[in-house]
Amino acid sequence: MAQRGLATVVAGLVVAGIGGLSLAAVAGAGLASASASDEQVTLTVGLIQDLDTPNVTAGFLVSSYEVWNLQYAALTDKAAADFATVPGLAESWEVGDGGLSYTYTLREDLKWSDGEPLTADDVAFTINTSRDQEWINHFSSTANLDATVIDDRTVKITSAVPDPKLPLMDVYILPEHIWGPVAEGDITTYDALDGVGSGPFTLEEWKSGQSWTMVANPNYYKGVPAIDQVVFRVFTNGDAMVAALQKGEIDAAHSVPSSSFESLGDTEGIEAVFGQQGGFTELAMNGMAGGLGDGHPALQDIEVRHAIHRAIDKQALFDRVILGLGTPGVTLSVSPDPVWQPEIPVDEQYTYDPAAANAALDAAGYLDTDGNGIREMPDGSQDLTFRYAERSESDIAAPIRELITGFLEEVGIATTVDVFDDTQLTEVIASGEYDLFVWGWTPFTDPDSMLSYFTCAQLTTDIEAIGYNDANWCSPEYDELYAQQNSELDRATRVDLVHQMLRLFYDESTYVVLFEDADLQAYRTDRFTGWTRQPAEIGPVIFSNSSPTYFLLQPIEGGAGGDDGGMGAGVLIALIGGGVVILGVGASLLLRSKKNQDERD
Repeated sequence: MAQRGLATVVAGLVVAGIGGLSLAAVAGAGLASASASDEQVTLTVGLIQDLDTPNVTAGFLVSSYEVWNLQYAALTDKAAADFATVPGLAESWEVGDGGLSYTYTLREDLKWSDGEPLTADDVAFTINTSRDQEWINHFSSTANLDATVIDDRTVKITSAVPDPKLPLMDVYILPEHIWGPVAEGDITTYDALDGVGSGPFTLEEWKSGQSWTMVANPNYYKGVPAIDQVVFRVFTNGDAMVAALQKGEIDAAHSVPSSSFESLGDTEGIEAVFGQQGGFTELAMNGMAGGLGDGHPALQDIEVRHAIHRAIDKQALFDRVILGLGTPGVTLSVSPDPVWQPEIPVDEQYTYDPAAANAALDAAGYLDTDGNGIREMPDGSQDLTFRYAERSESDIAAPIRELITGFLEEVGIATTVDVFDDTQLTEVIASGEYDLFVWGWTPFTDPDSMLSYFTCAQLTTDIEAIGYNDANWCSPEYDELYAQQNSELDRATRVDLVHQMLRLFYDESTYVVLFEDADLQAYRTDRFTGWTRQPAEIGPVIFSNSSPTYFLLQPIEGGAGGDDGGMGAGVLIALIGGGVVILGVGASLLLRSKKNQDERD
């Protein structure tokens, strides 16, 4: 599912009084961008979700994954067309030990953006340290792996068990000379504002709640990007973002409101993109299965969870909230490839049936004995009044909440509503101080990562070590099936194991999957060419699994991609409104700060 600034003093500019942060220039890379020619090419992307953190060992918002996709390359990459495993930092690999090991050969003369050599030591450091320290965004891939350095360009990776994901190694490789000292302490608290990476762009500055800027990496192994910088501009309102796109203040928009999408498709000079990559939106319930918190005890009763499932009219949500732009939801989506989802016969689904929900609650002893319209616990100790946590960083959160709370009221369940931004909601969920919330996920191509999030090991038992298991659900049977699929090499057998896991998860009504989301995006056609869907024909053009578009974009000669690159008045106003801009000469200053649009990743 799911933190913070910019005070920049760079060659030729001193920005004073702006609330936020700036990254120190690293070995001249940042300064090179800042002092580039007046014809600097800028791509400006609008979205409605800020970063949670640039730290790849701690964050999990879709927005943060876009930063990591651009800043950190992996040993292997994913083809834009079909997610096929293709060379990344490694130019080739060989299998050995009966499939338990792969030896990867790195490309020649790899360098980090600060000019330091990128070698097999960085790969081994990342894999072995992430395994030992259980980094949340690496561990599901590296838990059984051991990396051994053969020489500067060769690393052997050995798995303790058969690994169906290999030779895919798409974990972000981190620079040991930056992260090594950090790993000696609590790595999750590092602000990760060093701006050193191996991808096409690296993070230069982050102004919390407003924007972040990424600059071209002169040492990227595929070559220097045609775009000098990418500015991600955060909007608090989707309609305002659409208006900025129409006025030319931004070049692309992510998470376009459903109400604006079709009209954008009819607008000259703008291409609307209906992308699908397996994302979904769910209602989660606090199952209180060993994590932190004080969830309502009724939610531990599977009969109550089933009744809630039957009380929700998914078709109404689909028609009235996302206006039919997506797919009605049934089970978890754990990959863009639908083969991993089981087919559940309609007569075995918890379909909308408020009469059946009421009858089930009556039979389980949840009655309204005082006539106030709210059911009570069977022992009369507590009303069924659930705390509903609503996201502020979503245009659809309020209408979803309005409908869902109405559906629950019809079966005698009351709600109290509190609204949180994504950072706050992350903390609320981790502490277990909620009963219901609606959020979403966008899965990776291989289902293992998404499946791992609901294991007992991912329960949050320490607020300083937040796990992904946000529904506080734990099942030994699910964990056993997870371990089996994690080492099953036969694809058909593995698919069957995953189907069993997802059927179990569905039958528990841990989540009520409301709908499978469409990635609604739009971009201007007059500034850049090279917009690339991932996967081909059906995927989005940005915020995808490996985000290939940015490197492939080329400015259109005579278009608006040069100079301010379409940043327009909106960005200039943001700067002027944040403080006074004074011409001068200086160096960068560094100030530390700390589901989705509607998804986490």
